[in-house]
Amino acid sequence: MSTHQPAPAAPAADTADSTADADLTDEDLADEDLPPTALSAERRRRAKALLRGALRPHRATVAAAMTAAAIRQLALLAVPWCVQKALDDGLQQHDGGALARWAGATALAALVQFAGLYGWQYWAGYADAKVGADLRGRLLRHLAGLDRGALAARGHGDLAMRATRDTDLVREWVHGLAIWVVLGTTFLTVLPAIGALDPGLLLVTLATLPFLVWVNVHYPRRFAAASADLAAAHGRRADAVADLLQLGTGLRGTGGHRPLVERHHTASAEVTRRTVTAARIEAGWAAVAPLVPRLAVAAGVGLGGLAVLDGRLKIGGLVAFTSWMAIVTLATRVLVDRLLERGQADVAAARIDEALSIAAGVADPAEPVELPAAGALEFAGVLARRDGRTVLGPVELTVAAGEFVALQGATGAGKSTLLRLGVRLDDPDAGTVRYGGTDLRAARLDEVRSRIAYVAQRPVLLSGTVADNLRLGRDLPQPALEDACRTAGLHEQLAAMPDGYATELGEGGTALSGGQVQRLAIARALLGDPAVLLLDDATSALDTATEALVLDRLRTWADGRRTLLFATHRTAVLAAADRTVELRAPRTADAPHAEDAPRTTDPSRADGVAPNLVEATRG
Repeated sequence: MSTHQPAPAAPAADTADSTADADLTDEDLADEDLPPTALSAERRRRAKALLRGALRPHRATVAAAMTAAAIRQLALLAVPWCVQKALDDGLQQHDGGALARWAGATALAALVQFAGLYGWQYWAGYADAKVGADLRGRLLRHLAGLDRGALAARGHGDLAMRATRDTDLVREWVHGLAIWVVLGTTFLTVLPAIGALDPGLLLVTLATLPFLVWVNVHYPRRFAAASADLAAAHGRRADAVADLLQLGTGLRGTGGHRPLVERHHTASAEVTRRTVTAARIEAGWAAVAPLVPRLAVAAGVGLGGLAVLDGRLKIGGLVAFTSWMAIVTLATRVLVDRLLERGQADVAAARIDEALSIAAGVADPAEPVELPAAGALEFAGVLARRDGRTVLGPVELTVAAGEFVALQGATGAGKSTLLRLGVRLDDPDAGTVRYGGTDLRAARLDEVRSRIAYVAQRPVLLSGTVADNLRLGRDLPQPALEDACRTAGLHEQLAAMPDGYATELGEGGTALSGGQVQRLAIARALLGDPAVLLLDDATSALDTATEALVLDRLRTWADGRRTLLFATHRTAVLAAADRTVELRAPRTADAPHAEDAPRTTDPSRADGVAPNLVEATRG
């Protein structure tokens, strides 16, 4: 009643958490359950710095919540005093005016409580929501800018949990900051007030506090351990039941089912034993927890009653003592809970800080240079490795400005990898990718991707409308969307839909066919007006006629000024290209027995490995 502590609502995290948990490793879960004392000094320092930084922009809101909480608690603590005065100055003195005044004061205290509680919860909820949104946004912006290599060491589920569960734990910490003001106000007000009533009552209250702390530490820990043992026992019994049902019938003829039955009986007996243990602890907790303060109240009534008989205390004071004793009891329980949970925010913040510290392998240079407006796209000796294995290269390829080059090759030859290098989604492990003679690593990522657009083999669509998926937050007029979709051969189909470009696509674009998804992705890339368009098998889901239409319109769009590099197996694309390039499987110096691996005597190639490209020019 006295330290009203509503938990901040965060239901939105539940669904995301259930998804995130599916990808968690044992190491991730161990880190999640890491006790605060296990944090290194450096991790704890960084965690506290992150918490302070997250709180700094919202200090005024948190201060308002604390002020409102203090006002609310003072008004609550004033009620027993008002009742005391009403009893002593009104009823005992048969003074109707005094009774009316103190009854009015009690009503006023109730109104102040209402206003204080409203302000407390409003500002605390506002602060925790803003801090959570800031942290989540900062984390997602950082993760969204990381390349595949930087993310490889972490599962998506683990990172999703840091953006949901861990930020929610920080939100709870922010929401609960005002509780410390409530607890401080309670003890600093109530203990002197009880002492002013009678020193003996203060001694009773102080003597009760250690027992209240012990009850709220001892029983929760014992019950948590017993509950964990019971859950494990239930798991073992479930395993025994599953084995008995699945294997028992097949083993019955040989008598082999008997050990399974005995195993089940043993597991069931353990469940019963653990259940009784947990019930006994729970019963003790339920009985002892209220016993201690009630004994204190009984002692206080005895001592206070003697003081009343001696004239040192009035009846109203004794009533106020019993009310304040109940408030102190609840405040002690909340204080112990807060102390036991004090490190959760540190652990959560440490995990968030760890995610924010993941360094991007593909990043903006310290001193970027500008890319030319046009130029050739060159792959100079590029080589890519994954997990110590060469997946691409070495490759020497130049695509001239305005040229349409088709890239073919067997599965696993590295076509997709080459295109990803061309837009700096990854960086080569050796060699250089240049545009107009400038190394892509020397330019800002945004500038690279404004000059060079990439359409993935499996395009990703977002929940939302067709227009949303085309704009992706860009300020683009409707005619621009329609022009891009015409080039991609999609406008007529979209216009025929009941809602046109306002059609909701559903999660992952379920309202569209595979071919429509590919053409929508092409149109989305065209809207950036790139100088180079990299397409990864982007017509694989199209019929022959539609594919021919799209290729013809892409040719018209390129108009000899824009470059097309198209990884494909499709005959129509190979026929439409100015030049075809066959990408062979990677050949490395550590595979000298590959009979078909061409060697080179070029002194510029230290590895002695020839580029794995075969080119054909079409007339």
